[in-house]
Amino acid sequence: MPIPTFTIDGVLPPYVGPDGPGGAAEDMSPYTVSALEVVASFALTDQRRAILRGWLSHRAALRGIGFDRGFQWLDGSFVENKDPQDLDVVTFLYRPAGINDRNELAGLMRANLNLFARHHVRATFHLDFFAADLDGTSETLVNVTRYWLGLFSHRRGDDLWKGMLQVRLEDTSDDMAALAALGPSPILTSAAGGANP
Repeated sequence: MPIPTFTIDGVLPPYVGPDGPGGAAEDMSPYTVSALEVVASFALTDQRRAILRGWLSHRAALRGIGFDRGFQWLDGSFVENKDPQDLDVVTFLYRPAGINDRNELAGLMRANLNLFARHHVRATFHLDFFAADLDGTSETLVNVTRYWLGLFSHRRGDDLWKGMLQVRLEDTSDDMAALAALGPSPILTSAAGGANP
């Protein structure tokens, strides 16, 4: 499904189609899309392109330490019709091979705080990042999902019901295509003597 257009309120619709809530699953938010589709729809300004480069860089870094299966929910002002400061991301991750319990998972995350500590991820990658363990207990996963779905499906300030996007982690070629679509970073272009001042 293509990314739906904004509603008159400047948000993604919580559902599409004539059947309303309770219709086909694919007509309900979060809408499953590719990284390339996200770039094609939202890379509208320099700030948005910088946020998208950070998001793709963070996804690559997660894969680099073994988190290469799962999916992300994208939300916040970035997927609204406004100027965003960051991208809200809840990442549902399967544990890397060899990580067998929550203690080992916590140890791996502590060893990579540059990718999991909220303040650092925001400063470095322009993301408000949260992680959920897909290999945890079923009850915990349902509870965590309930929390994030309730929070992310309503606009801050007026609680308007709205939609969000879902992007899988497994397809590295999709991320590479999205990065190519963004073009070179202005900073790198400038450092190489390009057109940017």
